[in-house]
Amino acid sequence: MAAAAAIGLVVAGCSDDQSAEDTVGSATSAVQSAAESVASGAESAVESITQGDDSPEADEPAADRSSAVPGPDGEQVELSGPILQKYAEVGGASSPLGAATGQQEEVGDGYVAEFEGGIIAWSPDTDSHIVWGEIRTAWEAAGGAGGDLGFPITDEEQTPDGARSNFQFGYITWAPGAGTEVVQE
Repeated sequence: MAAAAAIGLVVAGCSDDQSAEDTVGSATSAVQSAAESVASGAESAVESITQGDDSPEADEPAADRSSAVPGPDGEQVELSGPILQKYAEVGGASSPLGAATGQQEEVGDGYVAEFEGGIIAWSPDTDSHIVWGEIRTAWEAAGGAGGDLGFPITDEEQTPDGARSNFQFGYITWAPGAGTEVVQE
């Protein structure tokens, strides 16, 4: 906006006072209108990712709330529903999750999406949670969401000894030097 006002002032210096005032006012008005339009568009995009609608389909993860996000080698990957919402909440591709590495996949009654730095898993009973690092490796070795531990029920939590993720049927801990421990309940 300051740049447009400066341009207006330069133009104003080359004409009479009333004309200069009109030019500056028009330039400022145009820039303000453009800025408001961009802000409104950005706000709408964020709302569409994070809120969805009140229709019965909005409860479904593959509902109309979907978006293409950066994937491998610049390809676009389609994410939807609660997985898309969680991805947006943590910062998308600029978060530690990074870019998506493949399409969102159905597992049982839920969905899983893999990213460079972790996985987001969702089911109607567990909501969306992130699994990453050594805990991710151990969870995938135990079968992931379709395995003995089921879907994650918490995001990774820091503990005094390292980290822990809780799952439907157990938990996995990780500690430096000790590695991971998988516990089924």
